[in-house]
Amino acid sequence: MIRPLTEKDYDTVIDIVNINWKKAYSNYINPLLLNEDGCKKRADELRYDFQSKRLSEYVWEEQGQVLALLSIGDTADTDRKGAFEIWRVYVKPEAQGHNIGSQCLAFAEQKAKKRCYQKIIIWAFQENTKAVLFYQKNGYVIDKSEYLGKPYLTVGTRLIKKVN
Repeated sequence: MIRPLTEKDYDTVIDIVNINWKKAYSNYINPLLLNEDGCKKRADELRYDFQSKRLSEYVWEEQGQVLALLSIGDTADTDRKGAFEIWRVYVKPEAQGHNIGSQCLAFAEQKAKKRCYQKIIIWAFQENTKAVLFYQKNGYVIDKSEYLGKPYLTVGTRLIKKVN
């Protein structure tokens, strides 16, 4: 079940994000983002972002356990003003492969449609081929790739899907 993120979920979803970063990005992202200080900084940034209400934040919960985070809202990409963006989809590693990510995408797409957006964008690290293929399998098309510079030191790929 998808429901809005609450303050009591913060620590759980921050752990989900940091675990995913360490697991999925360790071979190609700036290693300083994966060490203890990097994870603490990301935790602080996420907590601040959640409190700011800049994005609409949701969790996937089953049997009282939070298994995923979904963050959606307007894009910050200046060349795609007016587009809807899926900012974060992170599923607990042991819950991956159980259709939770696809259901989170479908939920986000319904929100975009309801809000009358024309396009949805999502970014993934280019070397995270599992994520790029997942988005492509769900109808997203690669729009562009670019070197992201500091702090990531890797290439990002933007994918787009038209809202039906």
